[in-house]
Amino acid sequence: MFIELLDLLRCPRPHEDTWLVASFRKVHNRFVEAATLGCPICSAEYPINDGIADFTAGITSPSCDAQRAAAGHRREELATRAGAFLDATEAGATMVLGGVWAYAAQSLAELTEVRVIALNPPEGVTESANVALVRVAADIPLAADSCRGAAVDAWFDAGIVAAAVGVVRQGGRVVGPAALPPPAELLVLAQDSEYWVAQKAPSLIPLHRASR
Repeated sequence: MFIELLDLLRCPRPHEDTWLVASFRKVHNRFVEAATLGCPICSAEYPINDGIADFTAGITSPSCDAQRAAAGHRREELATRAGAFLDATEAGATMVLGGVWAYAAQSLAELTEVRVIALNPPEGVTESANVALVRVAADIPLAADSCRGAAVDAWFDAGIVAAAVGVVRQGGRVVGPAALPPPAELLVLAQDSEYWVAQKAPSLIPLHRASR
């Protein structure tokens, strides 16, 4: 994981938002290959091994790598779809791409100059200065309202879809599998047999008539 991308990560436990403290064991050319990320509030620790940050906290789940590989992928095509679905037009913004979508991480980062957090990336997805690889189980370790958009595939559960809504800022977009209903706080823009594309509605500001 590129060292500057560490600042994007947060402890996923339910408490006050805070940066994680890194204890480095191996760093090469500003890429963190081995380290421990510690939460200064709850003392939880999350390892980085081979450049991948692991937030599964010992929770094991069946591997979906075979299904994801069988789903087929053309990285440039996926990057084009992800960029369009998520309206990736803001350079420097943070995007979350989970599972199959992570195949497009590097291409999307290069095409649109965004930073990408790749969740549970399939084999063959590599890190870069703008792409971080993260293993998750039940939550997404990012600050609330910190991302421009998020796309997750059909091998994530409803909890991760809800977490994606939480980390995407108002007006941002979420792409989720058609097998799961879009959360109520999203406005669905488009849907096909595989995915829906939705927008997180902005908060309405009440207008009050000024008193005399």
